[in-house]
Amino acid sequence: MKLVYLIVGIGLMMGCVNGVNANNVHKHTKKPRTHQVSKKSSSKKITVVKSRRVSPSNELPAVRGSYLPNQLTYIINAVQADTHANIGVYVKSMRNGEQLYSRNIYRTLTPASTLKVLTAEAALIYLKPEYRFSTQLLTDASTIKNGVLQGNLYIVLAGDPSLTYNDLIDLILNLRAQEITGISGNVYIDNTAYDQRFYGPDWVWKDKGYCYAAPISASIINHNCLPFKVTPSRVTGQAAIVETYPNFFYPLIRNYVVTKPNRSACGVHLSSDLSSGLEIDGCMPKGKDAWGVSYVVTDVPGYNRALFKGILDNMGITVNGNVTFGVAPKNPSMIAHHVSEPLSQLIMEMLKKSDNVIAGALFKKLGQVYMGQPGSWENGSIAVSQILSKKAGVNTAGLKILDGSGLSPSNLTTPAQLMQVLDFAFHHASTNDAFISALPIAGVDGTLKHRMGNIARKVRAKTGTISGVVSLAGYVMTADNEIFAFVIMVNGNKGMTWKFKEMEDKIATTLARYRR
Repeated sequence: MKLVYLIVGIGLMMGCVNGVNANNVHKHTKKPRTHQVSKKSSSKKITVVKSRRVSPSNELPAVRGSYLPNQLTYIINAVQADTHANIGVYVKSMRNGEQLYSRNIYRTLTPASTLKVLTAEAALIYLKPEYRFSTQLLTDASTIKNGVLQGNLYIVLAGDPSLTYNDLIDLILNLRAQEITGISGNVYIDNTAYDQRFYGPDWVWKDKGYCYAAPISASIINHNCLPFKVTPSRVTGQAAIVETYPNFFYPLIRNYVVTKPNRSACGVHLSSDLSSGLEIDGCMPKGKDAWGVSYVVTDVPGYNRALFKGILDNMGITVNGNVTFGVAPKNPSMIAHHVSEPLSQLIMEMLKKSDNVIAGALFKKLGQVYMGQPGSWENGSIAVSQILSKKAGVNTAGLKILDGSGLSPSNLTTPAQLMQVLDFAFHHASTNDAFISALPIAGVDGTLKHRMGNIARKVRAKTGTISGVVSLAGYVMTADNEIFAFVIMVNGNKGMTWKFKEMEDKIATTLARYRR
């Protein structure tokens, strides 16, 4: 036998987000067999979700009414007793604004990647979901003579975090399409959209060697990360085999990795002077599988020069001048441009995968557009804070948002501030679909794919984890189809991440079982 549940509005946790307005979530049915819509809401969009009745033997116990605070307090106290962690928790109904649970909600805590919730909503509010980055190919030349562009070429980089090597090849192929085989002047790379401070304030030094903390520049090509595959030779003492991938640009590679006997303790190391190329050294044990190795492009200007010179050379386009850096003139001629996917898609990638590079690029882009200056960590901070304060009514007192991604341990926010953003994002008609659709779904995708399978699809939330910090913020559908927003922030003992995540999952499960 099947039960039919009537959900007015967002249908949030059951995969029915698109085209539905979260402002309309005001009613739920206490009797699943009957459902009525008042005249006032009869014009609203309705999503009907069918689910199978669960047999009593498999049904999870419900958490009812006044028992909820006691349940959550018990779960939190059990963790605090073992870890002495600093924990903030806030639960609020999106139907009527009722505060169902609060604990340290005004205490400033380090949010880790739940900070991306603030970056995402500020970007959707100010730039709009349809915003696209544009990378441009410009010239100050007025003529082409015998296939030679009579002037300079400008490659204007906009800080697009999704830009790839193949995108740039397609862009520059427009020169060949116009039968341009030479440039009489210089090729200028305009990277002035963002400042030249590539790493966020107080980023941990060891993080900078990993691609999740790649430099945030106006030039972000393949996430400023180069992958390699290193395979040992079949013969001890011979060089290992270094393989590259066709969708990336690599400078000259010098391979000094040696194959050692099977039981050897080995590793590989990459270093670069991009004027002369990349160097890979170290050793690999014979008979082992290939290792995947990634190189973070730390010398972004050097990489840019090598990349654009390489593309032009490969296309047979001669440059009489130099490949260098410079600002495009005010009234150039447009040769071609490449646009990114819309902001809504970039934010989905950012939140689902907790992508720090996209978050950093959006942070600086907001600073650039909002302040009318090259994007920087400083004006990105001002932009996000002021947008959320003026447009979303968030009380930003004490808010410290330094990098947009949450990588910096010096970021600070409160559960109350995160809740204000979640509340606004849920009810704001022009952005709620893009925001909620982008959140990871428990047991389904993103950073929650392998968590909370027992309540799969009932939770959409952003995770956050750095050393000593675990957080989770988003929405849960209760047992009677009401939507709660929740924030869980833990600042505490290092090495206890698993225990804090277990607590988060228990809290979310308790909320999913809740009945009025």
